[in-house]
Amino acid sequence: MLSFLMQKTTVNFVHANGFPAGSYQTLFSYFPENIEVIAHEKYGHNPNYPIKNNWQHLVEELVDFIKSQQHNNEKIICVGHSFGGVISFMAACKYPELFKGLIMLDPPVITGSTALAVRLIKKTRLIDKFSPSGKAMTRRTHWPLGTDIVELFAKRKLFRHFDRRSLVDYVNSGVVERNAQQELVFDANVEADIFRHLPSNLASFKDKLIVPATLIYAEQTDVCPNPKQVFQRFAKLNKKVTLKTVNGGHMFPLEQPEETAQLITDIIKNV
Repeated sequence: MLSFLMQKTTVNFVHANGFPAGSYQTLFSYFPENIEVIAHEKYGHNPNYPIKNNWQHLVEELVDFIKSQQHNNEKIICVGHSFGGVISFMAACKYPELFKGLIMLDPPVITGSTALAVRLIKKTRLIDKFSPSGKAMTRRTHWPLGTDIVELFAKRKLFRHFDRRSLVDYVNSGVVERNAQQELVFDANVEADIFRHLPSNLASFKDKLIVPATLIYAEQTDVCPNPKQVFQRFAKLNKKVTLKTVNGGHMFPLEQPEETAQLITDIIKNV
């Protein structure tokens, strides 16, 4: 325990789609002092990394960010929520020299027949019904100046169980005043495009992960149909992956930031 408290560890945190990294500030605040968090604020908004099939360019965006933050070729532990967990997994498979561990929080890691179906659906407009991309395109993105966004969002289903501090973090990092109104920072078109290009090729990474990894999924998650079966099938393809469960839903890192930070810290101690 003492050696862990003295040893500095860098954690690269990768956000969920639609939630800038600043949304997780309360979670970050519960990490011990020896854990330094680095995080790219918004994926998918840089035209140098276009959103294409299976998120390959976004994987490169993650890798380039890590390289830009590295000190003396230090290996990092990557922690990713949802979308962030998937691109972190692919990056760790392709560039293992950058990583010493991987923690995925409720990632949509589809394989098998589900992946085959998604591969076909992505070529049609049905993807907007299968994935959250349809909702992303129709959600409201701006409000009059003076609107209490925190109170407004607190009534919505998605945010209903958020820790109040996490909701404030999300609003502070995800809403800005511009064009004489309050607007979402995360572009709705970007969010929708990310959902539309959900990776259906994860089986091609079978046994390519060589760093220790933990996949934590929520018991009430709705990230994909038959989630327990999906996660177990994914773990069978990658022997380095250990499964853990927590109570809650897909947004549990923002609903239970203190408990999630402690769980991540405990996993890091054993890496």
